[in-house]
Amino acid sequence: MSRAETPAAARAVMDDVPAARPYIDEAGTLVVPADCDPRYRWWTREGMKLAKLLVELHASRSVWERYLPDPYPEELQRENYPLLEG
Repeated sequence: MSRAETPAAARAVMDDVPAARPYIDEAGTLVVPADCDPRYRWWTREGMKLAKLLVELHASRSVWERYLPDPYPEELQRENYPLLEG
């Protein structure tokens, strides 16, 4: 059944389902589902920068270092490791 053939009530429910979002799995792997919003496709010209995506996902230091050579951001340091402030 195509979207055009789907009853109106079912289409309304489908429209309420959020698009898939990127996430970091238990192994620390960044997962970007194929059906996610194109803005999350960091490898394309239109996608956001990988650093911005990792900040949005609140990546840990070990995940950050796996994907980027850049220094770990202060904002994530304060957020993820508050007891190390001082």
